[in-house]
Parts: sequence; structure tokens; C-alpha cells
Amino acid sequence: MFAPLLLSLTIVASTASDSSGIDSVDTSPVVVSASRWEERASTVSREILSVTPLQITRQQPPTTADALATTGLVHVQKSQLGGGSPMLRGYAANSVLLVIDGVRMNNAIYRSGNLQNSITVDAAALDGMEVLMGPGSVQYGSDAMGGVMVFTTRRPTFAEGADNAADSALHVGGSTWLRYASAANLAAGSVAIDLGSADLASSTVISVSSFGDLRGGASFMPAYPDFGRRPWYVQRFDGRDSLVVNTRPEVQVGSGYDQLNVLQNLHWRLDDRTTLEYGGIFTTSSNVPRYDRLLETRNNQPRFAEWYYGPQLFTMHSLTYRRPDATITASMQYTTESRHDRPFQSDLLRSQNEAVWVGSINADFRQELTDNADELDLYYGAEVFVNDVQSQAHHTSITTGQRTPTASRYPDGGSTVWSGAGYAQLRYGVSDRLTLAGGLRATWYDLRSSIGDTTLFPYPFTDLSLSTGAVTGSIGATWKVSNVFTVHGNAASGFRAPNVDDIAKVFETGPGLLVIPNANLGPEYVRTIEAGLNWRIWRGFTADVNGYTSFASDAIEVRPSSLNGADTIQLDGVPTAIFANTNVGQARISGLSVRVQGAVVDRLHALATAAYTYGVNPEDQSAVSDIPPAFGTLQLEWRQSRWSVGAQFWWAAAQTFRQIPIDEVSKIGINYTADGTPAWNRLDLSARVQPLQDVEVNILLENLFDLNYHTFGSGISAPGRNLSITARYLW
Repeated sequence: MFAPLLLSLTIVASTASDSSGIDSVDTSPVVVSASRWEERASTVSREILSVTPLQITRQQPPTTADALATTGLVHVQKSQLGGGSPMLRGYAANSVLLVIDGVRMNNAIYRSGNLQNSITVDAAALDGMEVLMGPGSVQYGSDAMGGVMVFTTRRPTFAEGADNAADSALHVGGSTWLRYASAANLAAGSVAIDLGSADLASSTVISVSSFGDLRGGASFMPAYPDFGRRPWYVQRFDGRDSLVVNTRPEVQVGSGYDQLNVLQNLHWRLDDRTTLEYGGIFTTSSNVPRYDRLLETRNNQPRFAEWYYGPQLFTMHSLTYRRPDATITASMQYTTESRHDRPFQSDLLRSQNEAVWVGSINADFRQELTDNADELDLYYGAEVFVNDVQSQAHHTSITTGQRTPTASRYPDGGSTVWSGAGYAQLRYGVSDRLTLAGGLRATWYDLRSSIGDTTLFPYPFTDLSLSTGAVTGSIGATWKVSNVFTVHGNAASGFRAPNVDDIAKVFETGPGLLVIPNANLGPEYVRTIEAGLNWRIWRGFTADVNGYTSFASDAIEVRPSSLNGADTIQLDGVPTAIFANTNVGQARISGLSVRVQGAVVDRLHALATAAYTYGVNPEDQSAVSDIPPAFGTLQLEWRQSRWSVGAQFWWAAAQTFRQIPIDEVSKIGINYTADGTPAWNRLDLSARVQPLQDVEVNILLENLFDLNYHTFGSGISAPGRNLSITARYLW
């Protein structure tokens, strides 16, 4: 297990810092995640990963989820090509928080199963990403159990030298790029336009992606020669579903989709210290096939002829008043989701449709409490948000078009969630070498759901409600022991209040496994202790080592349940086991991450990462969900001013089936082999050339040996040998 920590080797292509001023490995001294304000990274007492826009560009990730994976310390699960669910310190889905431009994205129907919402954030429109590891509930509230992913979109640029409205200077700039990637026949492009005067600046980004069916590797694992194959697919002929032999079983037929992203940021400079900022985001897609469900069989026949998510629409509008000591943001979000499935040889297509409105107000302030050499800063603020969820479902005959009602995923009478919170943090710079920080947050949370029709599903109740709250805290210290060593320690608590998906959904999460509502579900909590070391080793080499232990209580896990005294129910004529989200008690999660980076010689740079996580329920020693095996990468890169070349190696250890939770057993053969998750490794080659000052071409050859493998928990094979070419022009 530990051999890859020492032997892995990666070489990554990027621009030389002496020509562009930006490295592919982020060494920025400023972060914004820890306190919601900019502060020096050297004074932050917890682990934070930063990703620059240039790093995103050079790695050529198809989606923002893939961009997170390039850090080497964030594992990403995929159930379909149009997906990507990050896992942070043993938590995933609705137990990690997505924040974009200071606004929480998690809504009342973020599910406990794996999510694809991170891909609605356009990687081409980002000014950077930060991942705050560990509980972030003091800063961000509920859901920040395993960590927080903070996305900052492209900020407009005011005209240089334009100090007042009378100045006629005008900033005009932007960029465009085109990309082709062979594994999915990906054709993608993006254009960014920046316009700025003295007091008004605009940034517009439009990105389009078209993914074909993804080709996995053609070299299957000898121990599991059938794992990852797509030997057949369903096609309809003359009104009847038929099995079609796939002559290229490495091609994952039924996985392609299209995506459109639009960003519009407008900033008004009210005075030298104040701006008013509008942010608009719109993203939508084509239908997105749920690929893993298309592989399910029953009685040696496919279970489904169709299973896809409808177009995933997300839009957000925000207005921010920003001063050096105050940021107030009002935002509105609207999201639509839908799921559509049709059993093999059936004419009935089931459609479940959800719409969510979210309104929120965030107010964050900071104040310097001392004027002397000792820095004592107070950060404080408040947040209020409301969610309104509407859910409906129907069957449609694909031959006659007739519609009939069926059970919705969430209560058909609607659901609302209200939450309010206030927090305060103190940061005390005792000296140039020692910084202390601590904070508290109080949160109130209220959920109401109403069931209108109980004839479609035998609910034992017609109303669900939850009113709860939590007080969370954190305390930490950073000590610069010498010019070589800096150590930090942090203790933090987090919580997650059950949302509508946790408490009220009816959904078949896997073959023969139906999850039903649990009116008695309560919040879950986590307490984490972590410590870290930054060591300046040699010739600019630095090592960051972080270790942590988390103790979860009342953890929400899927467990066997019953409905009206029965533990099974007839679903489409098939006996199906009943499960429910349950507060199961305790869990202990521990882990270690390592990151080493620096210059071997002048132009040869290195980056190595490794992450290991272990989780268990102390009461029965059962496995905890969302615990990936050890994984990582080690990188070397040769940099010249106008070109660079390299190779990349990625790896993950095996995970035996006894380390996989009970609700994942039904996914053997699709997400897992009979033994669990096999180990895998991948070698990439890359190159960059800058023929002109404003033109750059990036070439990436992924998975050189064309291996077929699944990342942990994924229902789709990773890309096989994949040639990706991106041409970018800056103006």
C-alpha cells in the first residue's frame, strides 16, 4: 500500500515562471477560504489546497470536477460521464460544501448519493479554486463536514491608470480556446471578453462542450477481464427494444452529452474603497445518460432501456456590496433536475421532475481591534437562506403519449427549508512567528414537507418536519518554529442538518434497494483534530504533511428499514428491500496527506502528493461510506520560456470489499469487482509550445498504455488512451 508513496513519478508540463509569472503549482501566499477574507496562507492553521487558473488551463480538465482531481489530494467519483463527485476526508456529496463567489450552492435536494453539481461550475470561467479541508461550519454553516470547495469566478478588470470617471482609458482584453480530446470525441471551446473603464468593468465567459460516447481503455485487467466492458447496448427497432452487440466493448455506448455555460460579471466602482458587483451564471446541458444504470441486468436481461438525467439547468444571480471591511451579498438561485427511466421492453417512461428556488443573504465584516504591533482582528457575520422545493412525477407511454401520475421523488405537496446563522472569529497575531485563531457559529434550521397524495405510495404520514440548531466552533494555532519549519494545529466541529433528500425521498438507489422517508432523522455531527508541518527541505523544496482524526456522531447512513411492518415491498412486480437514511451512531475517520514540491535544478520542477484515509464504525467495525483507497501522484516538469514537456503518473491502491459499505453491495460488477476496487496506475505525456507571445498550444496524451480501470466508487471506466489538444489565444 505504501510503496506508491515513495515510487510514484509524475512529470507535468507548464509555463516557466520566469516567462509568465505563474506556475502550474500554486504557491500563492494568499487564501480566502479560511475566514471568508483574504489572509496569508502561512497564518492559516488548517490544510488548504489552491488551484490557479493557469494550472486549470495546462491540465486541460474537461470539467471542474476533473480540475479538482488534478490536485492529487481530492478523489472524484463518477457514475456517468456527465458527473463528478469530490470526496474530502471521508465525506462526499451533501456532506461537503460548494461555494461560488461567496454563495453556498448546496440546496435542499443535494443528495447523499454521489452528485454531479460540481460540473455546473465552468472551469474556464474561474479565477481560481480553494479547497478547505476538514469541517468549515464556523465559516460556512451546515454541510461543511469534510470540507469546503470555494470557486472564484473571473473578476472584471478596471482600466489601468483610470482613477476617476473622467479618465477616458479603456481596458479591452480576453481569450479564446478550442479543444479536441479523442477518448470522447470531445469538441469544446470558450471565449472570454473583458471590458473596463474607470468605474465600470465587465467580464463575459461563454463555454460549450460536446462529449461523445467515452472510450475506456482497451487493455482490461487480466484478473478481471470482463470488468469495464460494454458488450451490448439497447436500441429500439420497429417499436421493440433489442439488444445490440457492441463490436468495440471498450466504447461506453450511451454516455455522451453536451454542456453550455455562461458567466456575466459586472463591477461598478462607487469610490476608491467600494464596489457594487453583479454576478450572473447560467448553465444547462442536454440529457445526461446515467451510464451505470444502463449496465444493470435482471434475469439475464437489461433492467433499463433508458435511464438519463434531463437537462440540468442552474442559474444564479447575485448582488454584492464590497468594502475592505464589509461584504454583503444577496443572491437568488434556480435549479431544475429530472430523472427519466424506462424498463427494458416497457412502453412506460417514468419522469421525476424537481425545481428548487433558493434565496440568501450573506453579510461578512472584519475589524482591526488593535493599532499596535500585535494584530488582533475580528471577523463576524450572518447568513439567512430559504429553499422552496417542488416535485412531481408521471409515466408517459412512448407509443400513445398518454400520461398517468406516479410517485414523486420528494413530497408532492412541496417542501421549504429556512436557516439563519451568526458567527464570530478572532485572529491574534501574537508575533511574527505565532498566530492564534478561534471562532463560534450558531445556526438555526427548519424544514417542512407536505405529502398530498398517499395513493401512489403507501406513506405512513402526510407531513414531515424538523426544527433544529447547532453551535459549532474551531480553534487553531500556527507557529513558525524557524525559517525551515512551520507547524499548525486545529480543532473544529461541524454539523449537517438533514435536507429534503435525506429525510423525505423515495428512490431506488440500486438494484433491489429502495430508500424511503424517515421522519425521525436528526442532524449529524463531526469533531476533527488535525496537525500539520511545513518543512523547507532544500533548494526551494517544501514538504507539507497533514494528519487528522475525525469523530462522527449520529452519522447518517443508509440502513435496512421497514414500511408498515414489512422489510420488503413490491416494486414493478419485484420484491425490493426497504432501506432508509438513519442516524447510526459513531464513526471514526483518520487520514494523512503529503505534498512535496520544488525545483530539482533550475528548470526541472517536482510535485508529489499522496492521500490515505481510513474509516470505521467503532460499534460493529463496519465500513464507512466515501472512504477511497490511498491515491496520489508525484510530478516532475521541465520548463523553458516558450515550451515545456513532461509525463504524468497517477495511482490508486486497491480497496477490498470488506471496506465498502453495505448499501454498495448491489453494485458488484458495475462499480466494483467481486473483490472490491482493483489498484490502478496511469502514465500521461504532455507538451506545451508558445509559437507567438499570445498563442499557446497544449498537448496531453493521457493513459499511454490504454488501461481500462475505474476510480473508486465509479460506475463508468476512466478514459482510455486520450489525445487532448488545446489551442489558446490571448488578446
